[in-house]
Amino acid sequence: MAKQLPVSFLNNDGFKLFGILHQPTVDRFNGRAIIILSPGIKSRVAPHRLYIKMARQYVALGFNVLRFDYSGLGDSEGNVNYEKVADFYGAVQVGKYIADTTAAMDWLSSTYNITKFILAGLCGGAITGLLTAAQDSRVDSLISLAIPVTLDGANIDRTQFITQGQLRKLSEGYINKLFHLKSWLRFFTLQSDYRVIFKSAKQMFYSKKDNVSPDVEPMRASSKEPHKDNFNRLFPQAFFNMTSSSRKILLIFSGSDRLGWEFEEKFLLPYKEKLEGAHKSYTLHTIADANHILSFPEWQNEFFNITTTWLSENYESMKCYRI
Repeated sequence: MAKQLPVSFLNNDGFKLFGILHQPTVDRFNGRAIIILSPGIKSRVAPHRLYIKMARQYVALGFNVLRFDYSGLGDSEGNVNYEKVADFYGAVQVGKYIADTTAAMDWLSSTYNITKFILAGLCGGAITGLLTAAQDSRVDSLISLAIPVTLDGANIDRTQFITQGQLRKLSEGYINKLFHLKSWLRFFTLQSDYRVIFKSAKQMFYSKKDNVSPDVEPMRASSKEPHKDNFNRLFPQAFFNMTSSSRKILLIFSGSDRLGWEFEEKFLLPYKEKLEGAHKSYTLHTIADANHILSFPEWQNEFFNITTTWLSENYESMKCYRI
């Protein structure tokens, strides 16, 4: 039966970080572990206890699995000094918790002689894993759920950079709301986001003509300057750092999540030619209709099937049993 051990270790600032180490009955991947990285301001449990369920799935395959709280979050020591949540998210998206992730790897290396790591995470945990991998070759693969390719911040107006996919989804929603009295009350009592409504209406109008609205698709594959928006310039650097060294990336998005449309329109299309040379190093899946945090069991089960199958396919030949 798998064991769960409460653990703690220090980061570079001397703060004690707390977590849970899941140990398999039989260690089938001696020298390799999975670290599940906290999503944004959430703790090592994650929404709907997703990380606990992930750990159980992966430890059953024979992996050691660590999930821990970053400094200032959950049970760990430290403070998060941001007045606006958006600014905190922005800091995570440019690497705020790389050092804590490295500290976790250092601790596993020194305590359990683990030298290779698979990083996994939802949203902020995914981008932290990617940015860490770009700096640390001990990371040999990444399991990414809803990785953001854009930057957040209190001074960033996200309505300026809405993707075509999100606008289509919003347009469908607004059409349905035309028949609801509460929606009209919100509209006439100044509670609606009129900028988004205007963009959605404009998108519907132009889509009938040429499927492109002139001010809602800032990212084009042919654009010479494709990043005059909220795109995270660190993302392609880190992504191609991994793929160029033949390290694996599993990308999973939810069908109803704006992050999937942002990934497609702000990264897949602009970098289409370069991605052709990296196709063997990354795998892309979409869970149809799912939301950002995989609220329903059927969405979670599909996610587990995707990730466990991918892990088995990529690491089955590396099994080296140790009791």
